[in-house]
Amino acid sequence: MKSFVWIAVVICLGCSISGCGYMAPNNSQTAASMAGNWQFTYTSSKGASMSLSGTGTLSQTGSNFSGTLSITGACATSGTMSGTLSGLSITNGTLTGANLTINVTGSTVSNYNSASGSYQVMMASGACAALGGDSGTWTGTRTVGSGVGGYFVGPMQAANRLPMQLALNLKSDGGQVSGTATFTNSACLHSMNVAGTLSGMNLKLQGDGGADGSIVLSGTSDSGGKTLTLNSTVSGFCQGESGAGTLTKIQ
Repeated sequence: MKSFVWIAVVICLGCSISGCGYMAPNNSQTAASMAGNWQFTYTSSKGASMSLSGTGTLSQTGSNFSGTLSITGACATSGTMSGTLSGLSITNGTLTGANLTINVTGSTVSNYNSASGSYQVMMASGACAALGGDSGTWTGTRTVGSGVGGYFVGPMQAANRLPMQLALNLKSDGGQVSGTATFTNSACLHSMNVAGTLSGMNLKLQGDGGADGSIVLSGTSDSGGKTLTLNSTVSGFCQGESGAGTLTKIQ
């Protein structure tokens, strides 16, 4: 009898330690955050001619998010978006631009990489008067993951010159991007540091090579951060090398 009792005690202790097949709950989950680069599309109930899109970078403190959007297809060219994220629900959302205020409500998916909902124009005046009383739906997608980072290579084609090969080695910290640019087949440019911003999918970099000249690179990234479509403006003796091209991430 004592042996039986002792075996039972050992089994019970084993269950306490190992759980006897009980799986502890996994409390890890995606952080509730809208922070990152976003692309938004607002579709008006009045038709495509009233719709607009916006790209920008949102930051979040606690449950409150905010950021500046570049807007196309509307009377305003930029606006400030803010709101509150509670679980998957977006509340107190507002998009405010010159002569324009839009109330936004909606929800996100469980990984917080996309969102959708409805909007209502609350104030529209001046150049935006035609949007007065407008309402509709909106969708948003978080783009380019953690930003634009890595090694990108591709040709930049000038109007009257042979293509110039451009290599960018970039790192991204939120909306700030920095790195180096190396040029091949350029009569002036060799290598320089570059820095700039990523807002949504819109990228702008500037570099100064001193006596070699300077360059401004502006364009867009694809949604996966694998391809950069850029226009270059070269200053100095080699300004004729200004052009456009597509760079592909190779590592």
